Amino acid sequence: MDQNRNFIFESGLPGFPKLRKFRLEWDESLAPLEWLVCAEDPDVRFIVVNPMLFRPDYAPRLTKEHMKALNINRKEDLRILVMVTLNEYYEKSTANLASPLMFNVNEYRAVQLLLDDGMYSHSEPIFAEEA
Repeated sequence: MDQNRNFIFESGLPGFPKLRKFRLEWDESLAPLEWLVCAEDPDVRFIVVNPMLFRPDYAPRLTKEHMKALNINRKEDLRILVMVTLNEYYEKSTANLASPLMFNVNEYRAVQLLLDDGMYSHSEPIFAEEA
């Protein structure tokens, strides 16, 4: 995957419908978190993470329409990330599992899904509570 290439969100992102070009940027100091940066307005950026790192059972229901919208033919072409809300106390940071970002890594197309099945939270804790 070319880090300098932009993913196209045909419908934009909720709250940013006119911004459609975003790229993923890796920052070693944030690992395993990444930046999703808007090419049209670099001040618009989000922190994202692979949800499987803290929720290995994460499996949002994808419809044929979702797969068709991204032109996904093989599961290897799909990358799923979720937006993170950092907290002043990092251990209280959360991720939005109810609205995953889906990327076709071959065609550089992307979409944010708004799941309404109630299976996932908009503020899922990233770090496990200590026993």
